[in-house]
Amino acid sequence: MKAVNEISSAKLRGGFYTPPQLVKMCYDRVRELIGSRSSISILEPSVGDGAFIRGLTTHELALQVKSFFGVEIIAEEAQKALSISNTKNLSVRIDTANSIYWSVKTDDLFDVAVGNPPFVRYQFVPKSDLLAIEALGKRIGVSFKGVSNLWIPVLLGALSRLYVGGAMAFVVPAEIFTGLSAGDVRKWLLGNFSDLRIDLFLPGSFPDVLQEVVVVSGKKQSCSVESNTITFVEHGVLGEVSKWKHRIRSNINGWTRYLLTPRHLDALEEASEATDIVFLGDIAKIEVSIVTGANDYFSVSTQEIDQYNLHEWIRPLLPRIRFAEGLLYTESDHEKTILSGVKAWLLDFDPKKPDPMVEKASEYIKIGERKGLHTRYKTSIRTPWYRVPGVWADKLMLSKRSHWYPRLVLNQAGALTTDTIYRGRMIKKYAGYERELVASFHNSLTLLTAEIEGRSFGGGVLELVPSEIARLRVPFTRRLVPALEELDDIARSSISTFEAQNVLIEATNYHLIKSVPELSHKLLETLEDARQLLAKRRFSRN
Repeated sequence: MKAVNEISSAKLRGGFYTPPQLVKMCYDRVRELIGSRSSISILEPSVGDGAFIRGLTTHELALQVKSFFGVEIIAEEAQKALSISNTKNLSVRIDTANSIYWSVKTDDLFDVAVGNPPFVRYQFVPKSDLLAIEALGKRIGVSFKGVSNLWIPVLLGALSRLYVGGAMAFVVPAEIFTGLSAGDVRKWLLGNFSDLRIDLFLPGSFPDVLQEVVVVSGKKQSCSVESNTITFVEHGVLGEVSKWKHRIRSNINGWTRYLLTPRHLDALEEASEATDIVFLGDIAKIEVSIVTGANDYFSVSTQEIDQYNLHEWIRPLLPRIRFAEGLLYTESDHEKTILSGVKAWLLDFDPKKPDPMVEKASEYIKIGERKGLHTRYKTSIRTPWYRVPGVWADKLMLSKRSHWYPRLVLNQAGALTTDTIYRGRMIKKYAGYERELVASFHNSLTLLTAEIEGRSFGGGVLELVPSEIARLRVPFTRRLVPALEELDDIARSSISTFEAQNVLIEATNYHLIKSVPELSHKLLETLEDARQLLAKRRFSRN
């Protein structure tokens, strides 16, 4: 995470502006929703440099507009926007104000709301704004707990100022599908809007836009509903368009699955109901592993062990999932990890071991104190600060973050993991069945559900938290165990390309088809097509 002084002023205020194509698409959609209505009023909650004012001056919707009201926090930008309207004889008023404060205090209502809300992480939002967001939440009935980005309250504040029957079209980040905090937006849209549509674009379609965006649009309705139909429109690079619809319930976690066509979702539902397909959380517990509070310090290399005489307090460590090349992490694999020169050991100052403060190891502890490690929150609440709690290994290891796809590994070396790799075990009823789970994990169904349940971050990284992992659909059958050694060899031989990584999935699918009759080749082929569709969209964010 970057500090405020490392971020540009433009990024701190979300100062990235809207391409003309997206502005036009918003107005095209608004005109479609309002029809021939005249004398309409338009609200834009984050005017910026006036992209939406500029776009309106050349759009046929302008003939139906009576007034345009905008809010912009930067006075200089507000003045730029006004200068556009002055040259086009457009009736525009812009308040130089904070959009959140404005939406808390105003009683004004509008026929149309459009815009591109500022994309600003909460760690860069002043505390005064956080109080305003809390007040907005009370006004519109949203808690905003766990909200991570400013675009969410700005958008909902604007949508709350629409008349019933009013139309909206906004450019928003693609995290609307996956973000936990964007759940407030998803719920609000489903409960308060009809004619919902989301326009999708291939990542990179707009080079000046730093994150993947979509256009969400709809019409304000008078009563709340528990489910809604959303139309999805995918725009190709050559102007080709494909459309599909999904009936969406408000209790669904995330909307990533709806980026898939109904054909894909039908296949997912069919496979999920097959014999031996279970939720991962029903057979195993995957949890956050050892939290040291300073991984780089408590993880040590062989050289550091010798230099500070730390031999009495070390235990084998898998520092990153990439050092587990196969599906089995053996003692030989750990020897290879050690020889690579990385920090393959974890310090464990257990009270049953010799006191490090009367040994040469005390020198290493003093180094940590000189670095101020003992004052960090996670270390300062421990006595002594250098004694890490919960130092134990489990039989399963699962990557917390992944590029190609999550990997589940059998921990035959008894290696520890820090919070960069999850540790796990079978629940009591299924103790001893780790090989069955590892052998069948890397298939198209399970990895598709990982794409659906997880969240994508910068560079296209996929991250899963334990609650999401528990919802993964996995085959649980003994019939794949004889293939584990073969699958381990395939995993080790795969090189770092998307196509090569797919070899393990293809091999697992092959054995799965023979083991679970309902999982046909055609069905798994459809699931793999769906998985690759979501994965490639995620990769393209890099």
